[in-house]
Amino acid sequence: MLDSVGIKKLMPVLSAIILLNLAFPSVIAHAESLDSLESEEQQATEMGQILNQNIDTALTEVNEKYAEIEKLKEDIASAEETIESSEAEIIVTEENIDRRKNAIGDRMKSIQLNGETRTWQVLLEAESLSDFFNRAYAMTVLQNAEKEKIESLAAEKEKLKELQETVQTKQAELQVNQEKLQEEAQSMDIEVASLKQELANNEESLQLIANKKIAEQDRLEEEAQAAAKAEQERLSSEVAQAAEGSSESQTSEPAVEPSDPGTAENNGGSAEAGQVMYMESTAYSLNEPGSGYITAIGIDLRVQSNVIAVDPSVIPLGKLVEVEGYGYAVAGDTGGAIKGHIIDVHFNSVEQCRQWGRRHNVRVVVQ
Repeated sequence: MLDSVGIKKLMPVLSAIILLNLAFPSVIAHAESLDSLESEEQQATEMGQILNQNIDTALTEVNEKYAEIEKLKEDIASAEETIESSEAEIIVTEENIDRRKNAIGDRMKSIQLNGETRTWQVLLEAESLSDFFNRAYAMTVLQNAEKEKIESLAAEKEKLKELQETVQTKQAELQVNQEKLQEEAQSMDIEVASLKQELANNEESLQLIANKKIAEQDRLEEEAQAAAKAEQERLSSEVAQAAEGSSESQTSEPAVEPSDPGTAENNGGSAEAGQVMYMESTAYSLNEPGSGYITAIGIDLRVQSNVIAVDPSVIPLGKLVEVEGYGYAVAGDTGGAIKGHIIDVHFNSVEQCRQWGRRHNVRVVVQ
């Protein structure tokens, strides 16, 4: 049996054995668990890349429809202006026609009352050959004027017909464009809804993985703590039995406290769907010198380019937003200068960033 001096000498060795026995099962468990988690992370990364490609395609389609809708609105406005101006011109033309009809009617009444003999009488009353020709010339001028009135009336009627045809054509075009606009808007709503669902599913999957990691870490820590405590109690019992009969009391090593596994990072922000904000906007590009291509939430800008940087306390990361003049994008990045009501929209080229510049009061709608 060991005496007290022997026990004291063995305590450092026993402590080392205890720590080694405590650490070894935990190391093995952690290694096995990490292998599993790494495999899951690899799968999640691959799925994320596919999802990013799908999101980028969907965003491109949505933004193309957005541009088509804006073009249709311009066409509709142009058609409405043409119709409005044509209708106003029709009114003027109809008034001109009425005046010319009245003038010609008055002339016809005069002819009926005086008869055509008046013309010959005027010529026969000429006092000289020169006077005869002058009177004949004057009669020709009057007849040409009457002819011009008739021709002008016919031209105005033709113009009226063309204007009426223009109005009918533009009204038909307006009807077609309005129906197409409604179809495009409905299609875009479906695309946006599908995109929002994809983002929600992706966010849910990422949250599940994060929760699983936390749960796995908690489990490993609890198992390591329980194993350490059991091993410590067993070795302490053996040491106590070996030192039985000694007057000096033996103490055991304190149990190892588990570390706080922490919690998943909060994306922050409280913006809700449909909320409208007016913000200052700058632009950035992955092709700027010294810039990376992986965003704060892991989006690869080479794959998905429709991304904006936000302050997460204002707009939550992962949200789908509509930016005036830019289109639909994912709030997927942050920046040191992006604080408060300011966003940084991403472009593939530096030239596009220069063209965007710095804009104020940009309308941002959280989807």
